[in-house]
Amino acid sequence: MNTGATAADTFKQFNDIPIPADADIDLEQSLVLGTEDGWIGRLSLDVGYVMIDMYAFYTKEMPRFGWEQLTTVRARISTMTYRRGSRVATITMQPHSGLQKFSNLSSGTTIDFTVAPANRTVTQGGKPAGG
Repeated sequence: MNTGATAADTFKQFNDIPIPADADIDLEQSLVLGTEDGWIGRLSLDVGYVMIDMYAFYTKEMPRFGWEQLTTVRARISTMTYRRGSRVATITMQPHSGLQKFSNLSSGTTIDFTVAPANRTVTQGGKPAGG
């Protein structure tokens, strides 16, 4: 194992999504297939930033990478969904403190990025067949 590798080296293959500075990948929770802008799967990150900052980060940065916002749910566990070409990305964020009170949000955030091919309805922006 190359212990001299930096986080920047680790995240080079994910050039189509924004990665917060100083993010750590959780290899046990991640499963990624493919490379560069064609990858699919789940990328799990741990960051030292509070969740409200990560929500603002992705709201600002995802469009810069060509992703169009589809939906957001802002809550104790927040979810953001974006579309780019034939893929959909779902970002789920929750405080490291898990189910504990909001006063513990300063401990950081777990971010799960799930990227998968979109179904035809989403990519075409139309209604389902028969609808």
